[in-house]
Amino acid sequence: MLQKIILLIGLFSFIILSEIAIEGTSIMMNLKSAMLVMAGTLLSVFIAFPIKTLRDLQKSLMAIFKREETDNQPLVKELEKLAFIWRRHGIKKLENEGYSVENFFLRKGIELVVDGYNRFDIRNIMEKDYELYFSRKDSQVNILNTMAKLAPVFGFVGTIIGLINVLNNMEDPVQIGAGAALALLTTLYGILFANFLFLPLSKKLSEHMKAEATVLHIILEGIMDIAEQKNSKYISRRLNSYLDVNSLNHINKESDWVHGERPAPQMQLRPFITEARGLNGTTGMGRA
Repeated sequence: MLQKIILLIGLFSFIILSEIAIEGTSIMMNLKSAMLVMAGTLLSVFIAFPIKTLRDLQKSLMAIFKREETDNQPLVKELEKLAFIWRRHGIKKLENEGYSVENFFLRKGIELVVDGYNRFDIRNIMEKDYELYFSRKDSQVNILNTMAKLAPVFGFVGTIIGLINVLNNMEDPVQIGAGAALALLTTLYGILFANFLFLPLSKKLSEHMKAEATVLHIILEGIMDIAEQKNSKYISRRLNSYLDVNSLNHINKESDWVHGERPAPQMQLRPFITEARGLNGTTGMGRA
């Protein structure tokens, strides 16, 4: 919540300062310059990338701004509970419990355990899903990086258009001023869109991918331990190493977890989890 408030304050301040800096130009001229840069950038990425990837990017950005700060503690507790259920109640009870798991990646891991896959096969299948999922995410980051490169280019295109307008109307001082304003403003908007919109969004999506990579890593390691029927407390202690210091402090202050409760799953992943690739080629999950 605090991050959103700071973002709104920063955006409002930036708009006010921008208006003060270019108060001598008309609103229509500002809109023309901004639309020229934005329309050219969007048109280029629509040509360069599949529509499905652009649609996925839109969904990812909406999810990032709606989602609160990541807390992996409930996910560790859920894995602990699933391990406890299998050791105490057997494979059938684990199968029934797996149907109610909302996290797609975790649910698939439980299904593989229930179906009798060995540890090596489970890791191999889930790592491929992991890699394919992040391949899709990498494509989305690439779109934002491409837009950040294209925006200044179209700003320069607007500058050329403005200079042409100036040269065509040398006898009319009014047209010379309008052409010069368009030439300078489009360059300004191209730089602003690149550095204050597209690059920050790219970095934000990349950081979100790192958080998702941690979640999927926790799930994979937990599923590996469940497949070997390891003690639930052992699994909990081992997976707690992935939590940050604040989460660990909170765990230390809590009373012991009651196995009868069902903790809420941590992070929802979309069904296209089966279509992705590893972040920067390093999953940190080698073969067993």
